[in-house]
Amino acid sequence: MTEAFDTDVRYNALNEGTVVVDETIASAFALKSATKKSKFSMPAKKVKAKTQNTYKYSGIDATGAKKSGKMKATAHSDVQFKLQEEGLTDLQIRLGQAWYEMEFGKTVPGDVLLQVTRQLASFSDAGISAARGLSILAGTTEHKKMRAILEELVVEIEGGSTLSESVARHPHVFPTYYPTILSAAERSGDLPGALRTLNLYLERDLRSKRAVRSAMTYPIVLIALTFVAVTVLSTFVLPKFESFFSSLDVKLPLTTRMLLSTTRFVGSFWWAIGLGIAAFFTTLVVMYRSPKGRYLLDRALISMPVFGSLVRLVALERFCRVLSTLVKTNVPLPEALDLAGKSTANKVYERTIAEARERVLAGEGLAGPLSESKIFPAAAIQILRVGEESGELESQLTQAASYYADELDHRMKNFTALIEPVTLLLLGGGVGFVAVALVSAMYGIYSGVKA
Repeated sequence: MTEAFDTDVRYNALNEGTVVVDETIASAFALKSATKKSKFSMPAKKVKAKTQNTYKYSGIDATGAKKSGKMKATAHSDVQFKLQEEGLTDLQIRLGQAWYEMEFGKTVPGDVLLQVTRQLASFSDAGISAARGLSILAGTTEHKKMRAILEELVVEIEGGSTLSESVARHPHVFPTYYPTILSAAERSGDLPGALRTLNLYLERDLRSKRAVRSAMTYPIVLIALTFVAVTVLSTFVLPKFESFFSSLDVKLPLTTRMLLSTTRFVGSFWWAIGLGIAAFFTTLVVMYRSPKGRYLLDRALISMPVFGSLVRLVALERFCRVLSTLVKTNVPLPEALDLAGKSTANKVYERTIAEARERVLAGEGLAGPLSESKIFPAAAIQILRVGEESGELESQLTQAASYYADELDHRMKNFTALIEPVTLLLLGGGVGFVAVALVSAMYGIYSGVKA
């Protein structure tokens, strides 16, 4: 009976594609394998353990007291879940890093982020989930930092976070508007469309940066050569002229005296100039990280003569694009305005739209409050007014977004085309001043000797 049962088990197992081995045979095979390694044996694949990071947190406990500390976890969502279980509210969680690990600026090149976004959009169009798509990209990308970020995003999403929440925790990699547009897509259900929009934005940003870099390459080389030439002339040539003029009891020309005074000042107080530049940029960073300072900086940006118009067009195009997407999917207008305002990545526009949102909640229209802000052009206000009155707000916003996108591309091309000639003009003025100073000095020497 037992033998028949064993035979049936072996037969069924073989039919199902599995192998059943007697204990005696298995023990003998294990002993033999331990003494002699088979030439067909394959090394076991090591499973990479999830690394734990240190997170710093702060919040308010049940008694209303502030509480802060550190916690080790594999993902941001794990820390949030544990702290919420402890009863903490108003949580602020960030990745704890040593000073030598701190990140400044963008830590992933723009072309790498563009490629990831483009592929993720293709996966989303094909119906592949965000977590699965990110996991595939993490296994194929060659950029180490991007691979680590993608792996962390997968852990965060599998831990219960949304894609926009996970992306927002990496501000040094993803632009400010990136998580906001993703959040709007999560509300509207159009993630593929949002990723395509992000692809367009990143592509335009990368194209603009490359155009500016290309336009500045030649002037930067000339500036460097001119700086070296002026330094050599001011340090070694002009002082000899000065001593020669003194021996002739002749006064140096004004341009020559100005150049010598400038070089002496820079040579004597270079450390103070360096400290001043460092203090200036430190002040900008501190202002950028504070809400009030960021508002002042954004206000200054949109008020600049040429560059300000580009900043305004970027904000308007993003506002119209995101708002039209949300209105199309029947997201309530107040909530849509909140997300569209954040997508502008400009605190001036964000505050203005937030104030208009409050008035919309109070029963007023949208065009009226925005027209009072003076930062929305009359054409945009008219488009919004027509859309409200006709009930075709979504189509009007889509047309406005397309118009502002075309206008932005046109002005960006003109802006980058102006960079090189303007820089060369300023450089030519500096070189001309040095040339006049030298010629004046030589002419002065000739006049002094003749006298």
